[in-house]
Amino acid sequence: MPLIISMLLTVGVIFWFYKTAERLGSKSVHWAAAGAIAYQVPAWAWMLLVSKPYLQSLRGATKTGMTAMLIGHSWILVGIVAVLIVYKFFLLKTNVKAEDGT
Repeated sequence: MPLIISMLLTVGVIFWFYKTAERLGSKSVHWAAAGAIAYQVPAWAWMLLVSKPYLQSLRGATKTGMTAMLIGHSWILVGIVAVLIVYKFFLLKTNVKAEDGT
């Protein structure tokens, strides 16, 4: 299930970054790839390095219901926050030079 969620969110981020870069007159394919990387790398790193080890440490605990679900899916929020940071501080501030040959 996490793989399907990750794929759907990645496709959405790719489309969003592509359309925004196209509207700004920037390199659309490059920004689409940057958006995919900006989502995937932090999300998977968080899932593998933080949430999975934490959930394994909760296995012996008696209360694991809602907390385990929130921690187990926190990687989605981490990926989305990383994408929003890249979008706001990098993509929207790109300077596109005119390529008119002069």
